[in-house]
Amino acid sequence: MSRLRWGRLTIVGLGLIGGSVARGARARGIADEIVAVGRNAETLAQARAAGVVDACTADVAKGVHGADLVVLCVPVGALPGLVRATWPHLAAGAVLTDVGSVKRDVVAAAEACPRRDGLAFVGGHPMAGSERSGLAASDPDLFEGRLALLTQTPGTPEVAIVHVTAFWERLGSQVRVLSVEAHDRDVALISHLPHLAAYGLVSAADGDALTLAGRGFGDTTRIAASAEALWMDIFRGNRAPLLAALGQYREILARWEALIRDENWAVLETELAHARGLREKLA
Repeated sequence: MSRLRWGRLTIVGLGLIGGSVARGARARGIADEIVAVGRNAETLAQARAAGVVDACTADVAKGVHGADLVVLCVPVGALPGLVRATWPHLAAGAVLTDVGSVKRDVVAAAEACPRRDGLAFVGGHPMAGSERSGLAASDPDLFEGRLALLTQTPGTPEVAIVHVTAFWERLGSQVRVLSVEAHDRDVALISHLPHLAAYGLVSAADGDALTLAGRGFGDTTRIAASAEALWMDIFRGNRAPLLAALGQYREILARWEALIRDENWAVLETELAHARGLREKLA
């Protein structure tokens, strides 16, 4: 039986994702009490004044004390250390999860923590975001109709997967459970590589050409407006799968370059039509 309501929900990090989790949980009555943990006193005060959270603190140990569910919403590079710092202070039977787009290191950190009192970690990753950042950009409906990816290992209790699945479904998401390896490989292809490519497209057009850019170029490169520090953290954390994805992309571009050079337009058109068909399936 899944939990449809939590007693105390603690969210560590009140940026775009953490703020949206808090607002979404509040709007949908997912928790009796919502606690925020963060380093920016002004952001915490704003969240408290707006009624987004019931309590806030800069002290992680204090913030997670007594929580039934803890969601870590910090950059991926900080997640392993935060898991280790949080674990000893979690209540018996609590569930710890995260929202990071790279799962290998954070899952490894959690699995290295001592097993106790039914405490469980479930790797999580809502496939939602924006080029905007911060609490001001948060949206209670950010996760509506989006995928939320969960990772399961042999050490992940099935009941914890059920509970975290129900949490994301209450926020409006459709949940899919993957292995850690499949998650990092696939997300490199459909998220990390496109962000890197968007930065590359803008860089290639740097100069007078950008003054001519219209909506098409803007739509294609929108995600290049994302904070580079955040994405450097992700690229470092998922280095090997990203390199593999770059290799696949480079092979495709090299093949198309050769087709254009050789004026082999019929083959190029066929391959572009195949790509268009794949893209149409996303709708």
